[in-house]
Amino acid sequence: MGKAKKKSAVPHTEVSLPAPLLVDIRSAATLLGISVFAVRNLCWNPSTKHVLKPVRHGLKFLFSPSALTECAAKLVSGEIQFPPTPTKTKRKRTPVAA
Repeated sequence: MGKAKKKSAVPHTEVSLPAPLLVDIRSAATLLGISVFAVRNLCWNPSTKHVLKPVRHGLKFLFSPSALTECAAKLVSGEIQFPPTPTKTKRKRTPVAA
């Protein structure tokens, strides 16, 4: 004879959490399929930062998922382009005349 399994008196229901209102920069990069640095580059460039609409909270940047979707659509349609990657320029050393 097998053991009888007890059934729970409480019915099992799944709870779905609402979508977040704002996501951090890592989640934004994952949603867009680009690197964190590329998202930061989009935020810093004056021609593209209006599309992402970043919200600054202390040292963090937060993004609306709907703004990220809009930004992806504009990138795909060609309305905006990724800005060039900023480069560090080193000053050339000039020999000191003695």
